[in-house]
Amino acid sequence: MTFLIAVVMLGLIIFVHELGHFLTAKLFKMPVSEFSIGMGPQVFSVDTKNTAYSFRAIPIGGYVNIEGMEVGSEVENGFSSKPAYQRFVVLFAGVFMNFLMAFILLFAVAKINGRIEYDTNAIIGGLVKGGANEQILKVDDKILELDGKKINVWTDISKITKSSQNKEEISALIERNGKEENITLKLTKDEENNRVVLGISPKYKKINLSATESLDFAKNSFNSIFTDTLKGFFTLFSGKASLKEISGPVGIFKVVGEVSKFGWVSIISLCVVLSINIGVLNLLPIPALDGGRILFVLLELFGIKVNKKWEEKLHKGGMILLLFFILMISVNDVWKLFN
Repeated sequence: MTFLIAVVMLGLIIFVHELGHFLTAKLFKMPVSEFSIGMGPQVFSVDTKNTAYSFRAIPIGGYVNIEGMEVGSEVENGFSSKPAYQRFVVLFAGVFMNFLMAFILLFAVAKINGRIEYDTNAIIGGLVKGGANEQILKVDDKILELDGKKINVWTDISKITKSSQNKEEISALIERNGKEENITLKLTKDEENNRVVLGISPKYKKINLSATESLDFAKNSFNSIFTDTLKGFFTLFSGKASLKEISGPVGIFKVVGEVSKFGWVSIISLCVVLSINIGVLNLLPIPALDGGRILFVLLELFGIKVNKKWEEKLHKGGMILLLFFILMISVNDVWKLFN
């Protein structure tokens, strides 16, 4: 099931991205010979008069084959023969569609699911299934003390468990059905976040949002994720992050498996984050990526002419480096799966 969710998620993000290129290319009458989802050997294809729509064996990646992108191409209405502003629109459209999809998903989640408001009181609203304390605690239990320290609000719980990193158990005083009870709770190590947890969550209530409030939520959430993504790429390219901290297509399958345990909202949230990340990645001024090609089009718009053969060599070199980088990340992902 995890594999299917991951394939559908990545397929949707790629489809939307390539759809942006495809629709704008068609808008400007550029010939498109193929619209493909996936890479590698062709599984099936639907051929029309002007375009072949295909699905390929490896469900990662995809492309739109716009005619006339090669240097010296003489294809009628080909990409290279079009005005610079039209080429800019076609190149930017993929990223725009990724950002648009992310925004629409955020709006839909806000409108359907509303805003979650957590109770600040230390009252248990949920227990992790299969967790160490599932049979000890109950929903609606109020935690009064942990490790002999008084609990006033929910956030006090994490502060005390943080100071109990090296313990396997912790004493607790709880209130259940109006009666106080002394119990012992088990601490579980959360390796990923390097902390210990009790496997509990607070009570919450859902607040329905209007269309305007949902738009505002989508805007703020998008801006926050977009800013964090930019910071992440800056950290990566400044050398402050190691390759071990980066995940590629293989690593995404593991993340999807973890996230899917928390329901459809978490899956959609991951889809939003990935869509924005892919959008930002494609905007980077790296040869072979949309951003690299956009950079040369912008130079042309400002009257700076670049040798097309030289530009094409840069894009081919960039593609080789990009594929090598993806291979390195994928090998690292596989290594992490088995270690």
